[in-house]
Amino acid sequence: MSETKSTLKMHFVGEQVGAARKLLKMSQAELATATGLTLWTITRFERGQTVRPEAVEAVREALLERGIEFLNGGAPGVRLRRKDQED
Repeated sequence: MSETKSTLKMHFVGEQVGAARKLLKMSQAELATATGLTLWTITRFERGQTVRPEAVEAVREALLERGIEFLNGGAPGVRLRRKDQED
């Protein structure tokens, strides 16, 4: 999926990852498998602990591929992309 540079630079936090997983009905273990990361890395990220930038990118890509949109602003959040917005 092609993203604009501004989207690629978007900061997102562990709470957004947890919310995105819940929207997708996805477990931490399933996200770990989808990203090639360990369950411990996913858990650390969702708890707000530091993870490698490559891990953050892998999580972002996996969730974007499944229809998640990350929202920035005063109250960062997530939402599922509407079907009519898909490429």
